[in-house]
Amino acid sequence: MKKTMISAVLLFCLLLQGCIRMGPQPNATGEGGDLPTVAPVKHYYLDMQYSYQTQVDPNLLTTGLHADYLLLANKEYPLGRDFVPASLTALTCTTYGGKTVELDARAAQALYLMLQEMAVAGVTDIAVTSGYRSYEYQVSLFNYYLSQEQKQISSNAIACFGSDYIQRNYYDKGVAMLSASDAKTVVLSYSAYPGTSEHQTGLCVDFMTSTMSELDATFATTQAFAWLSNNAYRFGFILRYPEGKEAITGYTYEPWHYRFVGREAATDIYFGNLTLEDYLGK
Repeated sequence: MKKTMISAVLLFCLLLQGCIRMGPQPNATGEGGDLPTVAPVKHYYLDMQYSYQTQVDPNLLTTGLHADYLLLANKEYPLGRDFVPASLTALTCTTYGGKTVELDARAAQALYLMLQEMAVAGVTDIAVTSGYRSYEYQVSLFNYYLSQEQKQISSNAIACFGSDYIQRNYYDKGVAMLSASDAKTVVLSYSAYPGTSEHQTGLCVDFMTSTMSELDATFATTQAFAWLSNNAYRFGFILRYPEGKEAITGYTYEPWHYRFVGREAATDIYFGNLTLEDYLGK
């Protein structure tokens, strides 16, 4: 009995000193036990008070953080050739040039509510120019960009490689067109390789205004962008490719590209200054 008590006391002392650890412990890869491998995201949405000027049904904006709306599509997490969203619908809002644009049905409902709120706030010069894109469409688009980049040395190429690289490898040699490999590198900085495009999810839209003839950074100077920057999260949308986050997202800044993730996740991402990759720990 006395020997048992001494052993118990010794064990208690060792536990206090950290010499013995009880229960499973995380290994070098972060596995084992219940400890998270990434820092937990702060859930801002739990304490958020949302207000709207228009009639809004929160059930159309919230998703319960459902995985379907947090689907990640990028260079490391491809969707593949056969992925097609289960619920696509043709948009009835203003589209650029009146073309047909499809979107996931829930994302479309949230988009209509957001555009309605924008209009009440006096922001009406905005149109959707792109939504769902099939794998086959992305193939043709990517190949088009590839052919265009090989015809010249564009501002995209200079931004991608730097002026010194272009001077040394092209101008100094009297070459005025990019090589096929360099052209592909440039295109991948702003366009997704087929199967990796977020547009294939059917959950994102590109916006334009009447002052624009193409998708470019001038959208960041518009009234629409100013409103979206402060309010899109309230409708479940995030700026998908923010400025300064290129190393994380893998793409250059796209002020026109917004992704539906649901109001809960959008709030966390907005106030946490995160990307979708950050949020998902990818």
